[in-house]
Amino acid sequence: MTTGLPRLESVGASGPGEALPLAEAKLAPPRPRPGLVERPRIDHALDAGGGAALTLVAAPAGYGKTTAVRAWSASRDAALAWVVLDAGENDPVRLWTYVATAVDGVRQGLGRGALRRLRVAGGPIEGPIDELADGIAVFGDELVLVLDDLQVVTDPECLASIEYLIKRLPANARLIVITRTDPALRLPYLRAGGDLAELRAGELAFTASEAREFFGKRSTVELEADEIELLRERTRGWPAALFLAALWLHGVDDPHGAVRQFGGDHRFIAEYLSNEVICALADDTRWFLLRAAVLGRFTAKLCDDVLRRTDSASILADLERANLFVGRSDHGGWYEVHSLFAEFARFRLASEQPGAVPAIHRRAARWLKARGLAVEAVEHAAAAGDHQFVGELLVEYHLPLIRTGAGRTLLRWLPSLPDEDIVARPELAVGGATAATMLGRAFQRRRLLHLADRAQSEYPERCTAYVRAVADMVRASAVDGDVGQAVVDGRRAVAVARADAEAVLVAALAGYARALYLAGDLDAAWENGMQAVELPDAPRQPPGHAFARSTLALVAADRGRSATARVHAEKAKELVGGVGSSRTWLGANASAALGAVLAVEGQLGDAERELAGAAHIFRDEVASIHHAWVLVNLARVRCRRGRLAEAAATLASAREALDELGDSGRVPSLADEVERELQRATGRADSGAMLDAPSAAELAVLRLLASDLSARQIGGELFLSPNTIRTHTRAIYRKLAVNSRADAVARADALGLLGEAKSPM
Repeated sequence: MTTGLPRLESVGASGPGEALPLAEAKLAPPRPRPGLVERPRIDHALDAGGGAALTLVAAPAGYGKTTAVRAWSASRDAALAWVVLDAGENDPVRLWTYVATAVDGVRQGLGRGALRRLRVAGGPIEGPIDELADGIAVFGDELVLVLDDLQVVTDPECLASIEYLIKRLPANARLIVITRTDPALRLPYLRAGGDLAELRAGELAFTASEAREFFGKRSTVELEADEIELLRERTRGWPAALFLAALWLHGVDDPHGAVRQFGGDHRFIAEYLSNEVICALADDTRWFLLRAAVLGRFTAKLCDDVLRRTDSASILADLERANLFVGRSDHGGWYEVHSLFAEFARFRLASEQPGAVPAIHRRAARWLKARGLAVEAVEHAAAAGDHQFVGELLVEYHLPLIRTGAGRTLLRWLPSLPDEDIVARPELAVGGATAATMLGRAFQRRRLLHLADRAQSEYPERCTAYVRAVADMVRASAVDGDVGQAVVDGRRAVAVARADAEAVLVAALAGYARALYLAGDLDAAWENGMQAVELPDAPRQPPGHAFARSTLALVAADRGRSATARVHAEKAKELVGGVGSSRTWLGANASAALGAVLAVEGQLGDAERELAGAAHIFRDEVASIHHAWVLVNLARVRCRRGRLAEAAATLASAREALDELGDSGRVPSLADEVERELQRATGRADSGAMLDAPSAAELAVLRLLASDLSARQIGGELFLSPNTIRTHTRAIYRKLAVNSRADAVARADALGLLGEAKSPM
């Protein structure tokens, strides 16, 4: 039995009951329509961008961006993969699942490798993208990938992953993004490299000849050429405004006089004309269109059930034929109302029939939930202000959202609920606190933990073992207090999870292991971390698994077991990348672990980059033990690289943070060790006189020794051979009376040589 809603197999879910299906309507380009204005200049502009990996079609709503790209693609032989984006794609796994599915629709198997990688939690998002690029390359024929409505994607991880694809697109493919605003991509870099073609509002606006053709084809009102030009000038060629003007003029008694009165900015033109058009429709059609517009995307079956009708299919067909804001995709009977019209239709319906808009959203939410489309259901429920239903959905789906890296989505919805509703559902309080911890949102985490504490006193019977274990796990992981208390919280979380909440045992053990590590109990930290990664559920719980791996890497690095430490650090990196969390608090822990491993291996430049990146993410408005801890490690690496002034400043920042904290476990003693190491290095740098002044050529080499460049790379910068660089380096060591690169940099800094243009002697 069919439900009327197309479904795709769930991708990226972490277990039974955790499926987040896809909406097939988002995988279909709009159908080309007859009677469109022919715009060869737009087609030529899109053709001319064929040599660029990325074509950016950017303009405000109503400029015909999608129509132009669709009309152009229909005239070409190239294969077309089209994805219509929405806010749910602010999640790398979900975004690339849609993209890979669209490419697989071109020819079955092209996206199979990427989809397989996306289904398995673990591995950076770059892996599926590489698989996708390989599939497109194997396809051989020209393929155009279109990402429509990119303006809704604002997550830095998602945008970074799109840039990654741009760099790896094979020669037979091009990417076209359609957006209302410029995306946060490195457009100047792409532009300078010839990898960017652009089509903007100025090009998409109607020319005089196009406006005349438009009114000749789409309007029964006969206007003079100068009247059309007047409209075009006043609308600046905005296609949507001209379309609305044609509809409006059709119903006025004196269209020629009305043209002279027509004016105002785009927003007010659209509002005025949409109201006039709505009022001109037959009552039944008008009410149907107003209500359907609330849904945004819909099928006839959805309209029948939600709007309580039986004739939606015939009305939609009439609206489509009349080109009244309703378009249909090629798949599954899905329709979509033009977003600009939908905004004003919702406003008009709300003013004419208060309560209708939330009622429609509420019914749509339940209809979508019954068919497994939880993400879309929550959007409608939140729009309806149906706090109870939003709460029910989030309780059911918060774990798969967290485990698949969609914690941002959870935290985006939670503010729509009053605190009282969250307190009444303590699973949401602790689930949200978990997501906030993973993303490094300390204030949000503390507020949600406070709500969980309220639930303990107001609804003790609802504070299940799961709720108690998660709350303690969060406190142990984030060290939301002092280290000693975090150890107590972690021990309690593990005990409760073992007894009655096995679903969170991996995360509980990981949090306990981290608290023990910071307390200085390395043996117990190793034991609990190993228990976490060896649990059968660990592969299905990437966040907790990654956190445990990070701690294991740190313990192994502290013990000098660099090979073992690297295995765990790289696995942690792979896991956080696989759930789109590389640039989060969770990802910062993986970076810090890898930085510690690199430091043990002597790769100090790479270690500094990883630790500095982690420190940047850990930094918050309030002091935290993790930020202080990573700053201490960063200070040590900078000291060992001879960057003594930077090391001292970094260590001072760590001390400042520690002064604001309570029991900081082993971190103060680590800071003391680094302080002593820094003092010894400073003493060496300040002791002894320079035996001889470096030559100008040696000074040039000396300044680059302070960088991350190898001898070969320094030679490339100075147009010298590696042997010559090594000769200059030996001379520098002799003249400065040092035996290492780090000491040479430190001595040179102390002597003021790094900033001098000439040798001082």
